Amino acid sequence: MLLASVFPHIIAFGTPGTTELIIIFGIIILLFGASRLPGLARSMGKSIREFKKASKDIQQEIESAGEDDDYSSSRKGDNETLND
Repeated sequence: MLLASVFPHIIAFGTPGTTELIIIFGIIILLFGASRLPGLARSMGKSIREFKKASKDIQQEIESAGEDDDYSSSRKGDNETLND
């Protein structure tokens, strides 16, 4: 069964407009309070920065492991020719 036939009003999702953003921001202020928003934004920024750093470190480890494999496989070929 198609999702469109069950939920026809959900089809046209897009980016939120100005009105939706104002409503969302108002709800956030009501939930957390205006005094806690700077700390909340700061902690979100730190967590995003840590996530990016961790993903970059993992990517570098994967790339360096690939380079090590290429080096060791080329060295194996050198050893085989020396033994012959």
